[in-house]
Amino acid sequence: MNTLFHLMLTYWWATLILFFILFFILLINVFGIVHIGEQQVGLVIKRFAMRSLSPGEIIALNGEAGYQADTLPPGLHFGYWKWQYSVQRVPMVVVPQGELALVVARTGSAIPPQRILGRVVNCDHFQDARAFLQNGGEKGRQLAVITAGSYRINPSLFQVLVTRNCHEHGISPASLRLLNIEPDKVGIVTTLDGACIEQGEIAGPIVPGHNNFQDAQSFLSAGGRRGLQE
Repeated sequence: MNTLFHLMLTYWWATLILFFILFFILLINVFGIVHIGEQQVGLVIKRFAMRSLSPGEIIALNGEAGYQADTLPPGLHFGYWKWQYSVQRVPMVVVPQGELALVVARTGSAIPPQRILGRVVNCDHFQDARAFLQNGGEKGRQLAVITAGSYRINPSLFQVLVTRNCHEHGISPASLRLLNIEPDKVGIVTTLDGACIEQGEIAGPIVPGHNNFQDAQSFLSAGGRRGLQE
């Protein structure tokens, strides 16, 4: 015992470091402290709860067990005890300059039979999973796209397609790069969603308010037709 005490006094600095490490581990477990880095998103998974998700649902909005709609922003967070929660740190979604990103929702309302893309809903560029689901966001490929920038997106609800992974959905990387029409040329547009072109017509009529086909929801809301455009 005297020898151990003598060693602790001799190497007091190592003893102090060990004490702080043990204290820090105890602090984390007692208060359920989680740290999320500046370029990370905290994905929360609740291990168990009094309520379970309804059949077919995969995202919890009311504290049910499973993947939670709300993610953790950068900083320290308390109350996420390891026995009840698992917190995964995932990188932010980064869309490079000169590119677009497509989004696929893993769950949501059903897309109506006459359409193939989910309608645009207010959800802060897909960074608010709760708002997406509560505002009637639809499951599947989305009309809205993400422009260049960094985004805190919940990967349990959304899959983001950029040039490095778009081949998984049969999409060419070239289709996600911004389109540049040279001054002496024109662009011919063919749309993949919208009402059917009327019988006897070969192209959809001109509709206003879609900013040269850059606002897909406005195009459809104004009655835009599927197929070749005038």
